[in-house]
Amino acid sequence: MVGLCVGAAALVTLTLLRPGPGEVAQVIVTTRQVVAGEVLQDADLARRELPVAALPRTGLADGEVVGTRAAVTLEEGTVLTTSMTSQSLTSDLLPHERVVQVPVEVGAELARPGAVVDLVAEAPQAGDGAGAEVPTVICDGARVLLTQHEGNSDRWSSGATVPLITLAVPASTASLVVGAATHGALGIVLSP
Repeated sequence: MVGLCVGAAALVTLTLLRPGPGEVAQVIVTTRQVVAGEVLQDADLARRELPVAALPRTGLADGEVVGTRAAVTLEEGTVLTTSMTSQSLTSDLLPHERVVQVPVEVGAELARPGAVVDLVAEAPQAGDGAGAEVPTVICDGARVLLTQHEGNSDRWSSGATVPLITLAVPASTASLVVGAATHGALGIVLSP
């Protein structure tokens, strides 16, 4: 009997000393794994209440992230911040920069968000009337904002995908970069 009383007293004491739930905030979390480049849909997101102490101080995403693309792969249960979505693509854009998206065949695996790369255009084919016979750097110091793969990867197709790289480039070279991408394959070189 004494043991039962001591146990009950200990339980009551622990209950009183346990901290309360604290302040909570409603946040948006992913309900499944979302691969970088995928468009976020309503079904991919849910609202949850979590302790404020466990959340970032700024940058929490709101309902406007629906329809944007994931900038990085998001695991199930990830608390979304604006930096994890394409909603943030233009937020850090400098006044002299423009956002372009180009297909890249060579070096696409080097393109990680935040990386600085140089863009290389392939050499013109013989008979094009162009004098250059070597690949040319058409833009240096481009910042990688987002990477994604487009194409068919089902069992009926060849499985070929085209890496699309979204970049912040100087305004003075934006039209050159896009023009080169319409005429042939681009490659990237990682810059320091």
